[in-house]
Amino acid sequence: MWRFKKDWSLESSIAYICGALVIAAGVGACLLRGLFFTEEMYPFLTLWFVLCCACSLYYLVGVGAWRKSGGGVGAGAGAGAVRGITGVNGVSEVSGENRALRILLSVPLIILSLYVIHWLCGPLSSQGTMNEMLRWGLYASFAILVCFCAVNLVGRRILNVIWSMLGMTLCLSALLAVCGVVKLPFAVAYSNSAEVSATGVRLAGLMEYPNAFGAVMAVFLLERLFAVAVYYGDPKKSANMLEARSVGLGMECADEERRSRGEEGVEAEQGKAGSTTAALLRLLPLFPYTAALLLTESRGAWLTAACACAAVLLWKRQLIAPLLAAGAAPVAAAALLYRQLARAGLAVEPVPGLLLLAGHWAGALLAGLWLCRRQRGAAGTARAAMLALAAAGWTAAGIAVLLHVRERITGPSSTVSARGLFYRDAWRLAAEAPWLGRGGETWRHSYLAAQSRPYVGSQVHNGYLDILLNLGFVGLAAILLMLLAVGWLLATKSPRLLPPFLVIVLHSVVDFDWSYGLFWLLLFWLPALALAEGKQKHQSAPTHPKSETKLPTHSTSTNRLTNVSTPANPLSAHSTSTNPLTNVTKPANPLIAHSTSTNPLTKVTKPANPLIAHSTSTNLLTKVTTPANPLIVHPTSTNPLTNVTTPANPPIAHPTPKNPPQIRLRRLIGTAACCFSLMLGVLSFHAAQGEKFYRQAIMSVDPSVKVELLQQSLGWNPRSPRTAIALSRLLSGEQSVSLLRQSLLYSPENASLSWELAEVWMSSDHPGAALYWIGQSLKLDKYNNAKWVKAIEGMLLMGQKKLAEGKRKEGLICVASGNELLLKYRRLAEEEANKGGQHNDREFRMTEQADDLSRRLSMFALRF
Repeated sequence: MWRFKKDWSLESSIAYICGALVIAAGVGACLLRGLFFTEEMYPFLTLWFVLCCACSLYYLVGVGAWRKSGGGVGAGAGAGAVRGITGVNGVSEVSGENRALRILLSVPLIILSLYVIHWLCGPLSSQGTMNEMLRWGLYASFAILVCFCAVNLVGRRILNVIWSMLGMTLCLSALLAVCGVVKLPFAVAYSNSAEVSATGVRLAGLMEYPNAFGAVMAVFLLERLFAVAVYYGDPKKSANMLEARSVGLGMECADEERRSRGEEGVEAEQGKAGSTTAALLRLLPLFPYTAALLLTESRGAWLTAACACAAVLLWKRQLIAPLLAAGAAPVAAAALLYRQLARAGLAVEPVPGLLLLAGHWAGALLAGLWLCRRQRGAAGTARAAMLALAAAGWTAAGIAVLLHVRERITGPSSTVSARGLFYRDAWRLAAEAPWLGRGGETWRHSYLAAQSRPYVGSQVHNGYLDILLNLGFVGLAAILLMLLAVGWLLATKSPRLLPPFLVIVLHSVVDFDWSYGLFWLLLFWLPALALAEGKQKHQSAPTHPKSETKLPTHSTSTNRLTNVSTPANPLSAHSTSTNPLTNVTKPANPLIAHSTSTNPLTKVTKPANPLIAHSTSTNLLTKVTTPANPLIVHPTSTNPLTNVTTPANPPIAHPTPKNPPQIRLRRLIGTAACCFSLMLGVLSFHAAQGEKFYRQAIMSVDPSVKVELLQQSLGWNPRSPRTAIALSRLLSGEQSVSLLRQSLLYSPENASLSWELAEVWMSSDHPGAALYWIGQSLKLDKYNNAKWVKAIEGMLLMGQKKLAEGKRKEGLICVASGNELLLKYRRLAEEEANKGGQHNDREFRMTEQADDLSRRLSMFALRF
């Protein structure tokens, strides 16, 4: 008993630590705009990796302490996780769940390793690759933490509660910002384009991007909607899965309480789960999630949510009726609220806004509860009438929303055609490095060179293409394999979680969801919830009332022929019988008995059931004591010749001072995790310090102070190109060139660095170097009006200066170079004008300043 308690304490303490880290990740996702901007994440990542390192150290210390206390090979902090994925008899289920878990946990580590390889071998952007390394270090550690929590009783409670709290925080903060209660500067996105927004305003929430926020709301909405549908579709089976006694939003794991209460406790618990309060709590999140989703006006989120629902409902058709009943009232109330807020431009006074929100929410709750209970309790014509009423609610809500945004849905969309341009250019860029890609943030640092039209889009709007550009087909194949493993795990463990998973998978095809760290956290969170649900069902199965027996357990009967006493219930009895022929005493139930028998010929005492016995036998010839069951016991024998004590079963005996392979493997894994977390923590700390000094330098007015701060920033993080550019503008010519060349080693194809070098050389007497770097920069950013004009003007001024100094030949060469640049600029602008004004987001054309330079060059050519 003491050992069991010690194992439970060690495992539970690590579960609390993992749960605390999961809470920290959720808080960081809310405060850091969905974990989109890596520069904002550096302090958070530093703290995260330090905590992960501390957790790994605690794991190592815990395993060592357990071993010293005699816990054995299978004990330790990882024992709970191993038990969580084992069968009823403790036999590991190698196929299926175990394989999916291995893929789920190994793929993030593979992706992290690929980024490390790129970082060491010289990527397109060292800064971008470092950012992706830090991100995937976060994702990999988070996946391990949530999976450990999923197989632990304490961790399961934390996972479900934090999931619900995260969704409601994101949702309510956005809705309260609309009502003017919470001040979020960018919670509402404004647009004058009818193609972008039908009303001119869209809800963006804490993520500050309506499409991504809409996809997140769709994930949380479908998780809750299908949970309620499963409950009302078959409440007896779902009572163990969807207990909502305290918060009404998750799954509580009360296995020990159910075992102690028995049949009456289970019936009482099911009655409690079906109470009005619990039912209202289950329906509580549906309205705010739906309202937030509609207010985003994200067509992609609406479409992917509908497709995900349709796909799962075609498979689980029994959920159609309860889903219609559960969602009709919240969807109808949310559609009505959407129409009212859209007409007001999402600008309402706090008190009327709160009253409006509360009124719709209360109406949705009461109507939803009435519909769900009527649908479940009615039969025949009454049930059909309830379903017709629910379908009418869905239809009315859909018509109300579609009529309001019909122009955006039916009309041509420039955003859809722009995505087509992104994808074509991305495929062409991916062909340059198809297998391993070019490192982190490839599209962001190379789209200006790859674009075929002057659009603005530092995001490729496709997560799969982004992975392909960064890591090639190797990385993309690993991600697809992981998604298949997650999908299989959800389909087998908890099919109700498939719709939110499909939303993430489908919406990332048309938007840059995977640039938000929040989406990866949710992607790893869903299989953890499924594991927790499967674990809960497995532990609750033996306590079902139908599986219990009321047969007497201690009565016996005697057979006079064999003189054997047997119990009335041989499965649980502990009685024995004696055979006078062999003088063997054996139990009536040899499966669980603990009695022994003595053979007078060999003087061997053996148990009636050799599978679980713990007795021993003595051989008088060799004086060796052996166990009756050599498979599981740990006795020893003494050889009188050598006076050496050896275990009777050496393959599984207690280990010698040398650590067994399992303990060594756990220590190796813990040590590797600790060292890698420490390395990433140091890297993120350096990046955070560099970012801090850079921001201080930008805010500073004194040039000398600004130079000192920028130098300190580069000292902490020499990979940042923007810091190098800002510092180069404050230094002299040679120092500036040296600094920019050094920065180009970390970002060899950075258009801004090349242009800074071109400007430095244009201000000097080196026309050849200036022309070279002008060509490099324009090659990397050809649709830039300002660069073309400055390059032409710079070459013209340099030619005039050379002519004034009497260097006629060099001056004419500079003027000719300027004239050649002007001709290229004019040709490119005419080609773009012939393609039409659509997608010319950067307004690339011949400017008035360029026309003036053309006249000056013509006059200069006539003079010379």
